Amino acid sequence: MRLFVTILLAGCAQVYLPVIEGDRLEIIGDPEDSAEAVESAPSLSVKTPEASPEEAAEEEPPTPGVFFPGKIDVSPPVEEPELEALPGLSMEQTGVSYYSINGLAISRDGTTGMLGMSGGNSCEYDPDIAAISGADFSMQVCPDIPEEYDNFGRVMFLCGDVVGFWSETWGSENYVVPGLVDAQVSDDGFVTLENNGSCMVSRRGHDGSVSSVVLPDELCETSPHIEINEIDDIVYFANGDLYAVTDTDYRMLAFGVGNLVAYDTAHSALLVAWEAEPMLAALDHSGALRWRAEADGGIYDLAPVGDQGAVFALVYDDISLPGSFVAYDADRGEIWGEGVAWDGLVDFSVDASGSKMLVQAGGSVYTYEIVVEE
Repeated sequence: MRLFVTILLAGCAQVYLPVIEGDRLEIIGDPEDSAEAVESAPSLSVKTPEASPEEAAEEEPPTPGVFFPGKIDVSPPVEEPELEALPGLSMEQTGVSYYSINGLAISRDGTTGMLGMSGGNSCEYDPDIAAISGADFSMQVCPDIPEEYDNFGRVMFLCGDVVGFWSETWGSENYVVPGLVDAQVSDDGFVTLENNGSCMVSRRGHDGSVSSVVLPDELCETSPHIEINEIDDIVYFANGDLYAVTDTDYRMLAFGVGNLVAYDTAHSALLVAWEAEPMLAALDHSGALRWRAEADGGIYDLAPVGDQGAVFALVYDDISLPGSFVAYDADRGEIWGEGVAWDGLVDFSVDASGSKMLVQAGGSVYTYEIVVEE
């Protein structure tokens, strides 16, 4: 063991230091001026240097761990910051309704929802009372399947080459997109993946504005999973490889990472997985690996727990039996908690704050309160 001593020198007077190295005491400087220090440590042998520290330093480089005044090149130890305790997460079922539906969505503020009914029409749903609350209508010629809400209360429906929206404020709006492959809501507009002569992604506004970027053809051939980083206006596509698309260009972030993707805004993390496989990973904006974890079963979907900082992985060990919504910390890969995912699950939707969730399983619609305890 070596003891390093750092001395602050006042004025210009020389100071000579005893330095303990293993079971030896080295005197740096004039040994005669440090005789008292030697006598006070009779169990340690004394080694008198044959040359001054300056001469020794010129003859050969300093041995690691030997202190030479004016030639300190030892980095101080770095203390690892203590990790904060993770939140705990649980899911409390607050209601169940028995409806046969095609799909569902919950609004971003969690105050309302939409059910695509088996008769082809749509009905508004109140999560607080777990019951239909009104607005019974038919949006399109296809059976209505609600996709998701935007920030202004519009809920999106897809039907062939038509992207439709409905809200109390604006009523019904329909946009024809030739070669439509898929679409996703983005803030107050929407993004479409389309194949009409060439594969492209288009950012669209309700005022009719369109901005497109041409993509590799394979992205339109594989119907990739789409996720949007609304803060930085980046669209992510996962079809086995992971692509990032800005408003002007695209690039591949990672190769062979999965066909499921979710973006966590709290930690700017991209969570990726292969459907039905147990491995889950998180990447940063450059595609570099942040962490990897293995679930207790196959992963069938990924969805952010709102803006809480965790992502739900829908996990089934056996798809014919109940599974779990497992909440993974997006920054560290550790588990906050989990809730039951019934067998026969068809669809689920989480509000923007990560406090409420609607789940469609079998012939029932379940309403959950997501409880996060710091």
